[in-house]
Amino acid sequence: MPIKLLTLKIIAPICLFSMVLSVSAQGLVDSLKASLDRDPILQSAKFNRDAARENISIAGSRLLPQLSYQEVRQNINQTTTQDTTLGPQVRDFLGQTYSKQLSLRQGVLRARDVEGYRQGYMQSQYGEHKYSSAQADLWSRTAAAWLDVLAAKSLVDIYSRAVKSVSESYNQESKRFDAGDGTRDSREEALAQLSQSKALLLDAELNLKAKERAYVLLTGLSVEMHSKRIMPLESAVKLDSSQRDNLWALVLSSAPELMAAKSAEDVSLSRANQAMYDHLPTLDFVASASSAQNDSTNTLGYRYNNRQVGAQLLIPLFSGGGVAASYRQAFASYGASVADRESLLMRLEIQFMSDWATQAGLLERTQAARALVSAAQEQRRAAELGLAKGLRSWTELSNADLLLARRHSDLINLQLTLFKTQAKILSLLPVQTPAWDEWINSLEFASQQ
Repeated sequence: MPIKLLTLKIIAPICLFSMVLSVSAQGLVDSLKASLDRDPILQSAKFNRDAARENISIAGSRLLPQLSYQEVRQNINQTTTQDTTLGPQVRDFLGQTYSKQLSLRQGVLRARDVEGYRQGYMQSQYGEHKYSSAQADLWSRTAAAWLDVLAAKSLVDIYSRAVKSVSESYNQESKRFDAGDGTRDSREEALAQLSQSKALLLDAELNLKAKERAYVLLTGLSVEMHSKRIMPLESAVKLDSSQRDNLWALVLSSAPELMAAKSAEDVSLSRANQAMYDHLPTLDFVASASSAQNDSTNTLGYRYNNRQVGAQLLIPLFSGGGVAASYRQAFASYGASVADRESLLMRLEIQFMSDWATQAGLLERTQAARALVSAAQEQRRAAELGLAKGLRSWTELSNADLLLARRHSDLINLQLTLFKTQAKILSLLPVQTPAWDEWINSLEFASQQ
C-alpha cells in the first residue's frame, strides 16, 4: 500500500504537469480550430451554404413524376321538381356522394425546369464559395487577435522593465537630493520620467486586457496559454517579390469572393435563359384513375370507375408581352452581375497590390526599427557604464531606458502591422491553399519560447 501511494504521488504531478504544459503550448493552430465552432459569421455562412444546397433537390423534384391523390366524401339530400302536364313531379334523393382520384404527371419537355436544375447547382456553388470566403476571413481575424495578444503582452513586459529601471533612477536621485548631493531639477526630471513610464505601462495593461477579451470572445480559449508564447520575429515569414505573381495567379483562379461573383453571374444568365424558355411549349405525360358515386346530378344512384392515360401539350401564344419583358429584365440583371464581378476583380487587384507594397515596406521598416533598438541598447549600456564611473547621471540612464522602451514598442507595433497585412493578403485565398499552412506553421514555430 505505501508503495502504491508513493507511485501515485509521483505519477499524479507528472500527469498534471503534462496537462498544463499541453494547454500552455497551444498556439495559432489551436486558436484557428477553436474559432471555427464559435464565430457567428461563419455559422451564418454555413447555414446559408446548406440552404443553397437544397436548391438542387427543389429544382430536381420538378423533373420527377408528380403523384397526387384526392378524395371527397359528402352526404347529399337533393329534391328535384319536374314540371309536367300532370303537374309538378317531386323526387327526393338521400345518400352519400364520394369522389376519389389518383393522378400522375411526368414532365417530358420542360426546358425551364431543366435549366432550373442546372441553376440549383450554380446556387449551391455560390453558397460554397461564400462559406470558403467566410472561413478565410475568420482565419485572418483570428490570427490578428492572436497576434494582438502577443504584441500587447510584449508591450507590458517592455514598459514593466522600463518602470522598474526608471523607478530605481528616481530613488537614487531622491537619495542624492536628500543628501545634498543632487539638484531639485534632476529629481523633478526623474519623477516626471517615472510618471510617464507608469502611464505607458498602464496604457499597455489596459490594451492587453482589451485584446485578451477580444481573443476569448473569438476563440473561447484561455489567454493563459500565451504565457509561453512570444511575438514572432519579422524574419519568420517573408513574402518576397518572387512570390507576388504566383500568389496573384492563385487569387485569380481560386479567390472565394471572385468565385462567388462568377457563380452569381452564372445564376443571372441561367435566369435569363429561363425567361426565354417561357416562349417554348411544354409536354407532360398524364395518367389518372378515379372512382366516384353520386358526384353529380346525372350520376345519382350510380357508381363508376375511370382510367385515363394521355399527354398534355401547352403552347404559349400570347401573354401580353410579359415573357419578353421578363427576359429583358433578367438579361439586364445578368449584365449588372458581369459588371459587379469586373468591379470586384478591380478592387481585389488594387487591394492585393497595395497590401503587397505595404508589407514589403513594413518589412524594411521593421528591420530598420530593430537596428534602432540595438542602438538604444548600446546607449543604455553606455549610460550604465558611465554612471558606474561617475561620468553619467541617473537621469541620463532613465532617458536611455525610456528611449529603449519607445523604440522597442515601435518595433513590436511594426511587426504586428506586418503580420496583419500578410494575413489580409492571404484572406483573399481559400484556407486550403498551401500558402496559408506555410504562414501559420512559420508563426507557430517562431512564437515558441
